[in-house]
Amino acid sequence: MTDILIGTSGYDYPEWKGVFYPEDLPRKDFLSYYATQFNTVELNNTFYNMPTAERMQNFYDRSGGNLFFSIKANRLLTHDIDRNWQTVAEDFKNAVQPLNDKGLLSAVLFQLPQSFHYTKENRFYLSSLLQNFEGFPGAIEFRHREWIKESVFEGLDKRGTGIVFCDMPQLKNLPDGQTFATPFTGNTAYIRLHGRNADAWYAKDDSPNGSSRYDYEYSESELKEFVPVIKAAIVEGKRPQVFFNNHPKGNGAKNAKAMMEMMRE
Repeated sequence: MTDILIGTSGYDYPEWKGVFYPEDLPRKDFLSYYATQFNTVELNNTFYNMPTAERMQNFYDRSGGNLFFSIKANRLLTHDIDRNWQTVAEDFKNAVQPLNDKGLLSAVLFQLPQSFHYTKENRFYLSSLLQNFEGFPGAIEFRHREWIKESVFEGLDKRGTGIVFCDMPQLKNLPDGQTFATPFTGNTAYIRLHGRNADAWYAKDDSPNGSSRYDYEYSESELKEFVPVIKAAIVEGKRPQVFFNNHPKGNGAKNAKAMMEMMRE
């Protein structure tokens, strides 16, 4: 199990009290407790707020050095890109460098929106972005199926960058990993499970961070579908990183724990 990273997308969810966290656990101690249950976490708040080296060091301290971190790239690098993106990239790299130096940065996650189409301009930007982040472990999540093609896989693999194997509703234009047989590229096998809540995916959502679309609990049989995917990654010599993004109601934590047990068996 030490060679397989399994955790959740985010951890700071008060609603997880009584489901994952003890009822009397102060919020400030969430990460410390989390680090006793999992070996990795995906930090998503860095998408909305630019991280700092001091804040990353704080995450390291509170986790007792027991967690690997996947850090989601700031929205100014993936969703609201402008001509100053290289300055943003430098700020982001400086912030996560302490974790990279400690060998605990498992990935910089670039989640590209569905509106990021397979165009010449976007291909050029993505190539420049990955070149800028050379020396950092990178993983790309595409939200449009236009990018799921052999030439893209080859380009990412050449740059040592992972493509995220996503599980999400099988809706038009969404690149569900199992449907389109997304391969693993680079040195990692990044698996991200968003749930299969098709009805809520495009619905108007007033919940924090659009969480309704991720309101889903995987069944035992559905989780078992990913065991051969993880095993295949190991055979290929790639380290699996598995993150559950179905965080509402604590489902992500419950499913991650169940997946850990399955892999132990």
